Amino acid sequence: MKALLSAAVFTGAMACSLFSHAADNLDREKELKVISYNAYWGMKSDESKDKQKFSEWAKKQDADVIAWQEMNHFTREKLEAFARSYGHPYAVLLKESPNPDDDEFFPTALTSKYPIVNVKKVTDNLWHGALFADVGNHHFVVTHMNPFRTSQRIEEMNLILDSIRYSTDPNGKWIIAGDLNSFSPLDKPGYDEQAMVKDLQEKEAKRPVLHNLVNGKMDYTVQQNILDRGFIDVLKHKYPNTFVATAPTKIFYDQAKTPLRYDYIYVSPKMKDDIVDVKVLKDDFTDKYSDHYPVQMIIKNP
Repeated sequence: MKALLSAAVFTGAMACSLFSHAADNLDREKELKVISYNAYWGMKSDESKDKQKFSEWAKKQDADVIAWQEMNHFTREKLEAFARSYGHPYAVLLKESPNPDDDEFFPTALTSKYPIVNVKKVTDNLWHGALFADVGNHHFVVTHMNPFRTSQRIEEMNLILDSIRYSTDPNGKWIIAGDLNSFSPLDKPGYDEQAMVKDLQEKEAKRPVLHNLVNGKMDYTVQQNILDRGFIDVLKHKYPNTFVATAPTKIFYDQAKTPLRYDYIYVSPKMKDDIVDVKVLKDDFTDKYSDHYPVQMIIKNP
């Protein structure tokens, strides 16, 4: 009995030591690399065992934190093993389907080199949900918004923004990342609205469930509401006069007649001077393995 107790105490002490060591390493980092990636229906384009191609790509990026969307068919155990394969010992899955064959279950996830703490999983009143979690002194919100209705997306984003506003650290360092399925007013110069409206009208005619036009027009309310709260669209902060699409990718080009930007990273006003670099990652892998390109941000870690 004493031996078992001693082993348990030793194991617990080791775990605390490793956790403390990881936190200390984070404090010493001068910069952090963050990636947000919609991986397309649970990485279904990667048919290798344990999603090795995605793992190899993630390992090559060497990000400190990755915010994943569409992690279909992942369980907590599978996500943790997958994250460890590219050097992230910490991983959190928003939700897990009770039916392993459910193709219509779209959880988000967060993985990190450093401890993920203060986790809150919100699924009520959200289509896919939102994962709130901290890495160091950064508050992350990883979400994937309703793809069918603009009105519901507006409600979802207002809920997320109010969750931040009424949190214990509303003026802290917040990062909102994910596939927001909506248009930014900052991208207006990059869109041919007449062509876009026609494309959306055709889609809505084929699928009555879709209600993405508002009074027959493109709607920018979701993104405008984020901007009105003072959040900074990091890609437009870096490239204010350039339109950079995040969808579709090369092999999914039949999904949209016009390049779109649906994938965003926003940071709170306190982080404005922390932004070092931002880019949409377009390479041989991301061209083929999802219908969305990932967004990468490098920030100071003072």
